[in-house]
Amino acid sequence: MTAQVSFVQPPYPWFFDYWQQFVEQVNTQRLPHALLLKGIEGIGAEALAMAMAQYLLCRAPADTHSCGHCRGCELLAAGTHPDFAQLVPEEKSHIIKVAQVRELTAKLANTAQQGGRKVVLVAPAEVMNIEAANAILKNLEEPANETVFILVAFQSARVLPTIRSRTSQIALATPLWGDALAWLESQPVTRPAALLEATGGAPVKALAWFNNKQLEAHDDIAQCLSRGLKGEISPVDVGKKLASYDLPVVFGLLLLWLQRAVKLQCAQLNDDLPVVQNLAILPAMRLYALLDTVQGRMAQLYAGSNPNKVLATEELMLIVQGFLAEQARMQTRR
Repeated sequence: MTAQVSFVQPPYPWFFDYWQQFVEQVNTQRLPHALLLKGIEGIGAEALAMAMAQYLLCRAPADTHSCGHCRGCELLAAGTHPDFAQLVPEEKSHIIKVAQVRELTAKLANTAQQGGRKVVLVAPAEVMNIEAANAILKNLEEPANETVFILVAFQSARVLPTIRSRTSQIALATPLWGDALAWLESQPVTRPAALLEATGGAPVKALAWFNNKQLEAHDDIAQCLSRGLKGEISPVDVGKKLASYDLPVVFGLLLLWLQRAVKLQCAQLNDDLPVVQNLAILPAMRLYALLDTVQGRMAQLYAGSNPNKVLATEELMLIVQGFLAEQARMQTRR
């Protein structure tokens, strides 16, 4: 006898309103054929997308939940549902390739084997390379009967405009600090407030950081960059120090700190992290320019580039220090 599977939906309390709207659309047959869930990484958007897929493939949903024990639920829990497909980066890759989309297209041409819907989950949508994005566009323009696409994007601006225009976009708000902290405190973690602050208010990412002991890396990288920004150590030494970490981790943290620096400067929000305070000294125009640079470097990494770690981090430090020197000169002239 197959063990009963129980699905809890929505997966996190801050998604309650979105979930209610989704269920209503399904039950009134007004669900769009393609959804694009947009939100910062680490709030659980992928889990929400999977919960939606579970509900759509369940043969006997109970109120607003999947039943957990029908054939559809059992197959999905086992990872063998023939009418469910995921497009995610393959192992040791940061991108979704055109070959994966072509394989999906061939699968969608077949009739649903369970007699219901077919569901496709794409996450994160922005890492599809240009060939893959153009290939999936045909499926979105002419979707197979009873096929629902659920796309997740952490940087929706990087998703092709033609894809965004063919989806119903749902902007997932970052959980309120109190709600996120209360949820994180209910988990088996230590230093929940520090974890939440380090991850920019993303509670699911905060839990993953605790499990992977990533808060220590965050503190080390923050201290190193802060000392570099204050001129206490040279860009070369910063590069050597940060080369011990994976570049996506370093660039991802710098991107997060730049976003916090923008909020600190433009919205006058408090931020106690020294590296953020140091970055907030830059003029807004320079902050946005640096944001574009870091996002561009991350896109190159995801596209498969393999730069020298020391040189890559040293370059960024030199750019930032150049901006800071320019700011200091301007203040001296006043």
